[in-house]
Amino acid sequence: MKTIYKILDDKNESGQWFEAYEVADDFPATYGFTTIAPPESMRYPKWEPGLNQWVEDKDSIIDYLTAENAELTSRVDMTEGALLDLADMILTR
Repeated sequence: MKTIYKILDDKNESGQWFEAYEVADDFPATYGFTTIAPPESMRYPKWEPGLNQWVEDKDSIIDYLTAENAELTSRVDMTEGALLDLADMILTR
């Protein structure tokens, strides 16, 4: 058995650009499939046919980092508010 990867034109429900299948060793990897596994170091691997290799999907990274930045900004704002409330409580004693 070997693993082949179906290259997708659009992301699937899990946000990946591929689907993995276990097939018999003699199963041919035709157009739209590859036997090269995406690197585990990549968070959002996308197959680049011109390079014949996996590349990092920059749009997905930007979306992820934008959402993470918004969450962290919200946490900083809450922390600043809590610190100001605490300082106000200490100073009014």
